[in-house]
Amino acid sequence: MNRRGHAHLLFAALGVRFAFGACAALGAFAITGMAAAVSLPHATLQATPPASGSSKTKDSGSQGSGSQSSGSKDSGSKDSGSKDSGATPSPSSRTSTSDAALDAALRARDFTEIDRIVSARVADGRRDPTDLYNGACALAQLGREDEAEKRLLDAVKSGFRDFDAMEADPDLEPIRASRTYEAIMEARERVERSPAPRTKPSRTPKLDPLAVWREAHGDDYRYEIDGDRGLAYATFLEEASHARMKETLDALGAHLVKDYFGRAPEDPVLIAIVRPEDARKYLEREEIKGMYLHESRRLVARDTGQSLQHEFVHLLHFAHMERSGQRHPIWIQEGLASLYENYTIRADGSVEFQPNIRFNIARKQVVSKTVMPWKELFALRPQAFMSDAERLYPQVRAIFEFLAREGKLVEFYKALCATSRDDPDGSSAIERTFGVPLAKVEERWKKWMIQRGAIDDSVSRRDASLGLTAEDAGDGVRIRSFVLKSAAKAAGLRVGDVIFAIDGVRVSNREELVLAVARLDVGKSIRVDYRRDGNELFTEVSPRPLGE
Repeated sequence: MNRRGHAHLLFAALGVRFAFGACAALGAFAITGMAAAVSLPHATLQATPPASGSSKTKDSGSQGSGSQSSGSKDSGSKDSGSKDSGATPSPSSRTSTSDAALDAALRARDFTEIDRIVSARVADGRRDPTDLYNGACALAQLGREDEAEKRLLDAVKSGFRDFDAMEADPDLEPIRASRTYEAIMEARERVERSPAPRTKPSRTPKLDPLAVWREAHGDDYRYEIDGDRGLAYATFLEEASHARMKETLDALGAHLVKDYFGRAPEDPVLIAIVRPEDARKYLEREEIKGMYLHESRRLVARDTGQSLQHEFVHLLHFAHMERSGQRHPIWIQEGLASLYENYTIRADGSVEFQPNIRFNIARKQVVSKTVMPWKELFALRPQAFMSDAERLYPQVRAIFEFLAREGKLVEFYKALCATSRDDPDGSSAIERTFGVPLAKVEERWKKWMIQRGAIDDSVSRRDASLGLTAEDAGDGVRIRSFVLKSAAKAAGLRVGDVIFAIDGVRVSNREELVLAVARLDVGKSIRVDYRRDGNELFTEVSPRPLGE
């Protein structure tokens, strides 16, 4: 189902930004997971849509597939085997048709309740495309195939356009062989090129993602609203860490709006740094570090690091695609988002992109001649892309890093927007930007990958080491123990301290810790910023050889 929303390692399939199936199916939902260096798919129902508008959630740069619930593939409550979860709605949910009630039913995959709420909205004159799509998924899972086909057709007539998500959504499997479904798929190209029909204004206010989160979690989070940028925050971070995260996103957002997207989202969007105990409700597996659900207008991340930045790009990209009536190819959605996992904004406003753990993976593919040809890569649909995510995320990031190194990134995005209607895979935009055939640009990229050389992304025996073990802490890494002759312990650090920067490089999780330490030299003193008992401190540490 399509819960509404796109991460990142992102829901890029249909909703990765929309639906739940892959990265984001119709609701645009994206997921991020740097541990696996890949974006993984999510569940299926789509999150409750804003009261009006066609809730497209296709993929946004994250993965996605069909109908979805509000945040995670199945949000942890996928029914085990039976078509209907069998959950009995609470008295309040029996009478409520609010976005929060529908969101809860989507998360619980309570198909009976989803059908009740959607049917009540239709009877009340509300014909939201995503509501109708989710209703079709619920009916299909309840075994009411004829009604499901009719409701799916109604969804398309009302403006539902995320056909990639529809194609990948497992909740529609019971009606996949029907004449109605086949007719919709046969007509998709014509329908995709036609404008979505206008829908009646909703009688209820637009979805308030902050209110939905607050209703679910109460006062367990720090809340803040940034009306100027259309953002709301819910985090469990210390005040200073919260402010640092917001400062980072403010600067990134200003850059993205200026260079690519034109303006901030029109509808309010929630950014949540989720507590570990709540993470499973939104991020199905531990390796999934973040996810953006466009239709739910909600970005959820485990920490303030690379995945948050990745999903934040999806957030703004999805808003831009929605405003412009375009749906950019999955390789572009994920390539642009993954590019911003590691970057520095210079004082003059320009951006420097750094390689991360994905680069070596892509380089090995080029050297071994196992890399996917660009023509084939560019033509992939979201579901096919996400099914080979571990291989393809590194490649598309490397392509975008190459565009940036050539000084062609902004020019390419403008060309993409200008040619999107007639250039479904982005090839023409590449050729227009470089002025040569696609094959020649691809060869230049391969030569650049080889000549650049591999990056140091590990810490081995005798390499510089801080001499500690750590666990993720949301905005850094918490020290768990020290090895013998630990450099960190000798510098005064203690078990329980949270390290959030090393030698001026922000560290938000263990993966980022490894990359930061891999760049250090034995004996060369560096600054380590950390938090102890709520106070932010720093010390000088002289790295020692690992294992000696």
